[in-house]
Amino acid sequence: MTELTELDGEADHLELVLAVGEIGLWSLDTTTGRAWRSLRHDRIFGYETLLPSWSYDDFLNHVVEDDRERVAATFGAALRDRTSWSFDCRILRADGVVRWIAAHGRHLSDPETGHVRIIGHVIDITESKEAEERLRLLTSELNHRTRNMLSVLQGMVRMSARRAESVTDLERSLLGRMEALSRSHALTVQLSDSALRVSDVVDSAMSPFAPEPDRFSMSGATGATLEPKIAESLSLALYELTTNAIKYGALSNETGRVSVEVSRLAPGRARVVWRESGGPRVTAPERSGFGSTLLRSILRAEEGEVRVDFAEEGVICTIELPVGQDAAESERATQGEARLAGRRVMVVEDEFLIAISLEMALGEQGALVEGPFTKLDDARRAVSSRPDAAVLDVRLGSDSSLPLARDLAALGVPLLFVTGNVDGEELKQEFPRAQVLSKPVSEDRVVAELKRLIERPD
Repeated sequence: MTELTELDGEADHLELVLAVGEIGLWSLDTTTGRAWRSLRHDRIFGYETLLPSWSYDDFLNHVVEDDRERVAATFGAALRDRTSWSFDCRILRADGVVRWIAAHGRHLSDPETGHVRIIGHVIDITESKEAEERLRLLTSELNHRTRNMLSVLQGMVRMSARRAESVTDLERSLLGRMEALSRSHALTVQLSDSALRVSDVVDSAMSPFAPEPDRFSMSGATGATLEPKIAESLSLALYELTTNAIKYGALSNETGRVSVEVSRLAPGRARVVWRESGGPRVTAPERSGFGSTLLRSILRAEEGEVRVDFAEEGVICTIELPVGQDAAESERATQGEARLAGRRVMVVEDEFLIAISLEMALGEQGALVEGPFTKLDDARRAVSSRPDAAVLDVRLGSDSSLPLARDLAALGVPLLFVTGNVDGEELKQEFPRAQVLSKPVSEDRVVAELKRLIERPD
């Protein structure tokens, strides 16, 4: 015969398991719709104390609207077929936070009332869902980058083979171009937490050739910043221009010179001019070279433009491309067109210097900054205050800010994503009213876009 103390010990053990596993228990009377719950159940739904009553309709009202029809359908099927009721869904908790739950219930008959009951448990699975989302984003990004890299390499092989006069010539040209691509990639990784400037790309492209100081110069707005994809294309183009100059142009003799001049154009655009002088007389080639073809095919897709002039005194290559840190945008923001006086702006950014810089820029425009938050949990606890807008870095170390973005979007908060390595089109699919800016981006551009988001009519 089992001793009473043993039963008490087993009950205590069960309570400990439920507490450690953060498992909420519930029992639903399918005839009346009323339910009994444990305290942990109600806490999962955002209530600190046990509510006086709970029903199936109370539960369904907490389910996020997009998931509600699906959950109701599973409940109806479970009642009709007398099968288990299992599902996962998003809920909007009482404190305004969106979470993921998983629930499972089984049918029982109540011997006292004769009513059918479903008893089961519910757990918060938000962390595992967010881990799945991070993995999906990382996999998607890896696939995207791999496809892009393979496409670039495929183009290199095809175009180099068409122009190669021997296997040795093909090997030499391919290796050189792959080294240029590798340097560009290494530079992007090295400067992933800071602005990638035109001068960084030019220095990286020219460093293997080490031209004499008096034969190469760079001037103008060389601090203009570039997105990684644009930097990669520019790096490959500069490699082509440099190798051509060494073989046939200004760097093939003892007196020739090369200059690179960068100038700003309209907001967000710049012109890079490669100019050769003092070299052998230039004649236009019969067919287009790989460098200009590469620019025309890649930069054009990113709103870039290239012109090559085979002037007799030296090749001139003019490249127009998108850049950050535009002086016109800075002037517009500081003159008040993009003021944010009195607006509460949440800033979520785990890079300390970027976060402080954004806080200062927004503060100068009169905004009241909430944060900057460097951790996802801290930011999610502040959602209930409903800021007027939010600036979100998509990646926070190993976390993704997308769960926070969903919380804010559910409250109608305008979102501005600032990201260095996430596909903007995917973000726009889930958050169609959000704005997406790619790093590096100037603080003035952030200020201007926030003003547009806040003033945009719903």
